[in-house]
Amino acid sequence: MSSTRPIVIVGLPRSGTTWTAEVLARAEGALKVGEPDNEDKHPTAIYAKRRLGRYPALAAGDEDRDYRRLWEWSLSGAPEDQRDRLAHFVLRHGAERRLHEGRRDPFAWVAGTIARHHRPNPTAPARIVAKSIHLQLALDWLVEHFDVDVLVVSRHPANVLASWMEVNLKDGRNATLETRPDIRRRYTDRWGVPLPGPDPVERMSWRIGLLVAALEESATRHPEWHHRTHERLCDDPPAEFRQLFDELGLTWTAQADDYLEAKNQPGTGFQLKRVASEMSDAWRQRLDDRHLAVLRETLALFPISTWTDRDFERGAGAEL
Repeated sequence: MSSTRPIVIVGLPRSGTTWTAEVLARAEGALKVGEPDNEDKHPTAIYAKRRLGRYPALAAGDEDRDYRRLWEWSLSGAPEDQRDRLAHFVLRHGAERRLHEGRRDPFAWVAGTIARHHRPNPTAPARIVAKSIHLQLALDWLVEHFDVDVLVVSRHPANVLASWMEVNLKDGRNATLETRPDIRRRYTDRWGVPLPGPDPVERMSWRIGLLVAALEESATRHPEWHHRTHERLCDDPPAEFRQLFDELGLTWTAQADDYLEAKNQPGTGFQLKRVASEMSDAWRQRLDDRHLAVLRETLALFPISTWTDRDFERGAGAEL
């Protein structure tokens, strides 16, 4: 059954959301909008999120005019203009070091001010495919304000941790989740979860646990949302994605087949090339016993049911 509702793909950083969005955007009449709420990708997000932080924590009933404007623009195709090009130019120095965690940064302030307040595109394509890696704490807010199809993409937490460590991910180094009082009040204090210690692996595991638990909690309230694991999509990508296309009311194209075939080869870092059949159990070789122990102990603090202890067993002969 066809639909014109925008699709919003949500998942943790390094959980397969980009790959998923690229495939879905090759549907007939679809347009990909890549992370419109990410300050690293779109300077207009700097202004819209200046009071909300990297991961906005908004519940149903909350109001934030600038963040709503950001998503009105995003779900109409996120068209950029000359102001955006100027804002990107301002941000080019120090982009890899900039963490967008509330520090005073004159370049970010100038770029965000230049790119603020976009108008929605009145002639957007029939189907927008937007993805976000920073929307986990505001999904209830989003669906209250916008008529969208939500697709939650999950990935084995050990694979997420291994990937964060491999690429030295910004969000793995960003302490905003554990330092913001509003996030502690809305989530970790309510769950009785203590703050992490100084160990970098524990801190990354804590951030993964918070985001996974928050996504689970929202998804439980919204059984109409769609859900896939990265591991499931990797089992048989053409078959799994065709089923997902049908579920979302998308029309399969030869371009989707070509993309999956082209990307199914070895790759590293931020490349999208991966041998899909090797992805599901990659953590078994990439995490050592200490990393795995810290991850399991930290995740056990959070109300997570998607992944159990059995999901973290290495299997015979797999220890590092």
